[in-house]
Amino acid sequence: MLERWYEYDDSNIPIDTYEVSEIVQNSEGTIIKLVGKENNIDVIFGFVDSLRITDEGRRIRTYNEVAGIQKYRENFVGNPIYKVEQSKYVEWIEKESGGFCGDVEHYVIITENDLIDIISTFPPAFEKRY
Repeated sequence: MLERWYEYDDSNIPIDTYEVSEIVQNSEGTIIKLVGKENNIDVIFGFVDSLRITDEGRRIRTYNEVAGIQKYRENFVGNPIYKVEQSKYVEWIEKESGGFCGDVEHYVIITENDLIDIISTFPPAFEKRY
């Protein structure tokens, strides 16, 4: 199975260079706070089945091999959120759960320093912070 990465199409994400400033996970959901040069965005998931936070230095193969992120990776300016189809991470969750993981999607937030993988049944919502 070959993964396919697509830029998550949402007009609520201003073009910028983002870094992760904070991740909050509690009974209300998961909030990933992104700080840009001109914009601050909260990426909000109502429920997260799995969350994986990895330093970019440990995902070199992904950075180099995934065709869908190469243009963004040139300077890390743009929409940092991607959706992954035919995901190996979802496949792993399905095996780990004994096949009881439901209808989940794999999202990835990519910054110059981090890759954050999110598996959720809910799509992300976005709030601009001032």
